[in-house]
Amino acid sequence: MRMRRTAGILAAAVALLSLLAACSRENLRQVGLIGIEGTLEVEPAQVRTGEAVRMKAVFTGAALDEDANVQFVVVADGQPVTLKHRYEGGNTYTAEYRFEQPGEYDVDLHLYYEDVHIYKKNKVSVQ
Repeated sequence: MRMRRTAGILAAAVALLSLLAACSRENLRQVGLIGIEGTLEVEPAQVRTGEAVRMKAVFTGAALDEDANVQFVVVADGQPVTLKHRYEGGNTYTAEYRFEQPGEYDVDLHLYYEDVHIYKKNKVSVQ
């Protein structure tokens, strides 16, 4: 008797969680958040010490604006530097940076929008 009761409660809990997950997914679909994609470009391709580098992020799948939480982060020796960026319109964001030392760097792109977190990473070799 006790096992049937426990099994019934467990089945009800699973059904409830499935329903909540489906509702949550449907809400995200309605506001266009499922399927957001992002690209990250670093220009120029050959980066030299002391020269300005332009980073460009373009997102598709949602209509973003200047209030979207977009972050460009340069990581050197485990130390992150968050860059100030500019909204260019059309879901495009840019940032500039000067690499003062030669070496290998990670350039990370983050978008936090509603319940979505998009993350892209590029490796940059500076000569």
